[in-house]
Amino acid sequence: MDLLTLNPTAMKKFRITFSVISLIFLAIGITYLDFDNLSFLKNYKAYILIVLGICTLGFSFLKPVHLNLDEK
Repeated sequence: MDLLTLNPTAMKKFRITFSVISLIFLAIGITYLDFDNLSFLKNYKAYILIVLGICTLGFSFLKPVHLNLDEK
C-alpha cells in the first residue's frame, strides 16, 4: 500500500484521532490560561496549546489530496 493514499476507513480513524488531539490541546490550553492576567508572557504555554488545537482542528476537517505518483 502506498503511504500517500489511505483507504476511507483509515482516513476516518485519522480524522477522528486528529479531532480528539485538537480537543485535548484546546482543553489544556484553556485550563492553563490565567484569566486575571492575559498577557502573552505569562500565558505563552496556554496560547501555544490553543493555537495548536485550532490548527489540528483545521487539519482534521481538510479533505486529503490523493497524490498518485505512479501516473504521468
